[in-house]
Amino acid sequence: MKRLLLIILALAVAHTVSAQADTSHADSKPVRGLEYHKEEPDSVKQSKVHYFFYTPAQTKINAMYMPQLSPTGMQFNDPLDELNGNYYLSVGVIGHPHLALYSDATEPLGLRLITDRFTGYAKRLDNVRFYQTRTPYSLLSYNSSLNKDYVIRATHTQNIMPGWNASFDYKLVRPEGVFTGTYAKDHFLDATTNYFSRDSRLQAKAAVIWNSMRNDENGGITDDGYFTGNYSTNYAGMPVNIYDMQTRHNDLTLMGGVNYSLVPQFERYRERDSIAVIVGTDSTISYDTIAITDTIPAHKPKMLNAGTFGIEVIYDRRKRVAIDSTMWREYSARLFWTNDVYPDHRWRNPVKVTVGLQPHYIFAAIEGDSLGFRSWVDPFARAEVALGRGSIVGEAESRNSFNAHGTPDSRFAATLTYPFDSLHNNVAEIKAVHTTRTPDLRMLHYNKNLDAVVTSYVGARYHYKDVVDISLQATHYNHNTWFDTTLLAVEGTSPFWLYQARLTTHLQWGWLHLDMQHLIQHSTDTTQMPVPLLATKNSFYTDIVLIKDVLRAQIGVDLRYHSLFFSPNYDPYTGLFYHQRTAKVGGYIWGDVFLNLQLKRAVFYVKAGHLNALWEEERKYFSLPHYPGQGFGLFYGITWNFFD
Repeated sequence: MKRLLLIILALAVAHTVSAQADTSHADSKPVRGLEYHKEEPDSVKQSKVHYFFYTPAQTKINAMYMPQLSPTGMQFNDPLDELNGNYYLSVGVIGHPHLALYSDATEPLGLRLITDRFTGYAKRLDNVRFYQTRTPYSLLSYNSSLNKDYVIRATHTQNIMPGWNASFDYKLVRPEGVFTGTYAKDHFLDATTNYFSRDSRLQAKAAVIWNSMRNDENGGITDDGYFTGNYSTNYAGMPVNIYDMQTRHNDLTLMGGVNYSLVPQFERYRERDSIAVIVGTDSTISYDTIAITDTIPAHKPKMLNAGTFGIEVIYDRRKRVAIDSTMWREYSARLFWTNDVYPDHRWRNPVKVTVGLQPHYIFAAIEGDSLGFRSWVDPFARAEVALGRGSIVGEAESRNSFNAHGTPDSRFAATLTYPFDSLHNNVAEIKAVHTTRTPDLRMLHYNKNLDAVVTSYVGARYHYKDVVDISLQATHYNHNTWFDTTLLAVEGTSPFWLYQARLTTHLQWGWLHLDMQHLIQHSTDTTQMPVPLLATKNSFYTDIVLIKDVLRAQIGVDLRYHSLFFSPNYDPYTGLFYHQRTAKVGGYIWGDVFLNLQLKRAVFYVKAGHLNALWEEERKYFSLPHYPGQGFGLFYGITWNFFD
């Protein structure tokens, strides 16, 4: 009886401790100072892998869940299409010019040399991952098709010592192209490292990002009739505008940063005596030892404190070589202070403040014409006030620019968030943003008298788990800028509105699933802002567990569509999109059929892409004006996760 009571007592204490602290280290002290938003048993390997994104403030990390099946056949040909609520014109070759159908007026300030046509493919500081792991993690992926195109990806991350992590991620994109004169071979690589002291008072991170993109392009087919009239069944035989156009993009980003808290962190855990546990049966007796720890009750932290100071230094070089050349070099830094110094405490600071300065030193050259060196210092600030479960966040930033008027750009934003439950599964949000933003430097090169684009945005969003996510927003534009058919930068003479509604929903009936994304937009001036009225993507599939914890399968179809509109066209010589009013794109359904198999941690897929192209007599699937979209194709691949 005493043994039984001892065992019950030990298990009860162990259960209590596991609910309060991280017990994944059975043979060492619990890790302090890192905020794990989800605590899982040690047997769940992926709970030992955590990540965070670059941010100029006190860093807090999140649990990374094991990559699961994609209910879209992995979207090998266009991974951008998987972004929630975003639709792209290029549902074809990776490397082909693409353009977002969904305009976002809420992004932070930043000068641009030229509109980035590699958004979503290229690595930037805001999309690379930093890791903290308690077990090494690797990912290997190979994707191909019946053509010669392929995508290879390799990721590895592990902690060199407690608190110090190193990782890299590499991706090779090599599509063959679908008609004469298209080819791409793009390399994307990042290597990151970061360090947390045991109590998280000292945090440091660094990153190297390299993008090398080679693209052989053309100006589209010379006559759409060759495509729509079925005069040519071989894309390679189509007459095109340009046969030998080539562009190379070489980007390099270096970043290093460190921040230190002047406030001592609280000790969350203390050790107690170990308890020896003896478990006996009729034939065997086993012995085990449980190390008992518990949480020390801490005094309430102070909202007014000495805070955390940090500095980050960034070098960013972007170079494009074509018939002309463009060059951008930016040296910048972030110096900040924040009173949010308790990353691992249950108490929620009622007022969090971050303020900082950002010095810049920039050089830019376009077509051999140097815009010279410019240097300045920009301020930024952020404040978050707790309102019960919810919070209101205010942001303000200013940035000098190359504009001829000499006025700095500015951005002011306010976001009210209110979760209706403690788990933040049921959340409502209201956001307002006002921005003045200098046009791309390429535009100023052609027209130095352009005004800053002024946008006023207000939006509301509601989401419940992954079941429904709905948003309504309106954006007012003034002095909007674009390129016309002669590739001259022009400025709108009158303001206009862009109204947008977006719905994402996931419905399930047993093993049947339906994922839907719907987008409705209306621009009051389609000359300045051409957008499709409707865009939709629907995935209907089965999700069946064939062998528990071993084999899982998905079989389904994808249907995508966006309505006709005067899509901007692409000019490969300059790498620019320009507005045109002669050719409409859209009004055509794209259908895919796919099979996914998950065997343990390996995911296999095969997809018949654009299946309906096989029987369509009238071909009108253009990804851009005069750029035929991809026809029928068969794609396959494997992604393998390793938790060692």
